[in-house]
Amino acid sequence: MINDTESSHLISWTDPGTSFIIRNPGEFCRTVLGNHFTHNNVRAFNIWEFSHNKFLRGRPDLLGEVKGKSHEPDAPMKQVAAQLASLREENQRICEQLSTERQRIDRLVLVVNHLWDAVEKGFGPGSGS
Repeated sequence: MINDTESSHLISWTDPGTSFIIRNPGEFCRTVLGNHFTHNNVRAFNIWEFSHNKFLRGRPDLLGEVKGKSHEPDAPMKQVAAQLASLREENQRICEQLSTERQRIDRLVLVVNHLWDAVEKGFGPGSGS
């Protein structure tokens, strides 16, 4: 369809050749899609542009690798999910470390307070020092 010169006024590659556009989708559906598919039920817009890493001008051999959307998350989404899980684990570990350090600080504050009390008793007013 894209390389058919008779429909080039309706569908063509963009200049970089990495996507294609459909001008006047209504006419495209009536005159072109009807020759290739049993349906042409699409909404009318002015221009459609389609992009996919396998849409490359002069490479019709790649079109067999184009698949519809699956229900599985694609590789980038899986990678993002894995990174998010890793960040959550690290955040949990840091929170646990923070809690441990706060407990140590609380114990040190108690020790310092006891030492301060002892100093005040030993060197306070009336201690004779």
